[in-house]
Amino acid sequence: MLLTMAGYPKSPRPAENKDGFFSLTLGRKKKQKEVSDLEQEGREAIDGSNGSVDYDPSSFHLEENEERTMIDKLSLEDPKVKELQKVLMEWINNSLVEQRIIVKDIQEDLFDGQVLQKLLEKLGNIKLQVPEVTQTDQGQKEKLTAVLDKVTEQGIGGWDEGKWSVDGIHSKSLVAILHLLVALATHYHAPIRMPEKCSLKVIVITKREGKLDHKVVSVEITSTLEEMTGGRFERDAFDTLFDHAPDKLSLVKRLLIEFANRHLEKVNLTVTDLDTQFADGVYLILLMGLLEGYFVPLYGFSLTPETFEAKVHNLQFAFELMQDAGLPKPKARPEDVANCELKSTLRVLYNLFTKYKRL
Repeated sequence: MLLTMAGYPKSPRPAENKDGFFSLTLGRKKKQKEVSDLEQEGREAIDGSNGSVDYDPSSFHLEENEERTMIDKLSLEDPKVKELQKVLMEWINNSLVEQRIIVKDIQEDLFDGQVLQKLLEKLGNIKLQVPEVTQTDQGQKEKLTAVLDKVTEQGIGGWDEGKWSVDGIHSKSLVAILHLLVALATHYHAPIRMPEKCSLKVIVITKREGKLDHKVVSVEITSTLEEMTGGRFERDAFDTLFDHAPDKLSLVKRLLIEFANRHLEKVNLTVTDLDTQFADGVYLILLMGLLEGYFVPLYGFSLTPETFEAKVHNLQFAFELMQDAGLPKPKARPEDVANCELKSTLRVLYNLFTKYKRL
């Protein structure tokens, strides 16, 4: 090894370049242009998404005519998309509470078919002949195949079956998984109120003649309440409030909280969180007693309900008290209020406010 006087290894001499400095400069510029072109190709592929998708040019290396899809990240922030996922997860968890299954992430927890199997067995009162635990991709796909075959056999989804597939669900496609869950919830009349006209924006990238083309399509996940529930629900003022005047929501909530506290304070109770404090039915039962001027026997309901079923039982009792007082049957269902669905809670309290606001 050759050493310099300073004792450091001598750098190897570069290979002779016959074309000189000009050639080196052109080569460097050509390489920089290739990198720039690749970055530009990636930018063009996601142009129009308002920067909501983090692009990685290397991820767009597609074969000719190959297609790839991804969800616009801004679309995931849509309140309806978030609400739909929340409502569906709570429904699944409540349905499978006896099996101690807790879903925290729709994509990560459902892609392997295990939870979907248990959910379908519970909803349809059936038993699928599949292994309980499958770790391999092949085993998971076989389980998903058995689940989706049973879904088809049960007539779930009808023409919508093409919206999900084994590969789509196993690849954690949020669109495919949501479509399947909405179909299951609709078919089995799930005690939930899904947001209507919920959609996701999907970016479709295709390579044609060496260039990446893209388009943004809107994929509808839920339709109208009437279509999803067979007319069991109708739109009302609160649907309009949430859709078109969300800025006025805080005013309505404050009005109803003040109304409830004006009466509940007589028994040293205070409402601070309207979204959750009525979910177990206790405050509603006590409020009805105060409004109608009678004491509600404690043996008629649970003061400390811990299970979802106990909360629903309390709310059913509260609804019976309302009807006994001459109020119309609430449009909301006990299960909706127990699931902390704000619109349902507002509907119930507003009915009380309308009748008793002068007390």
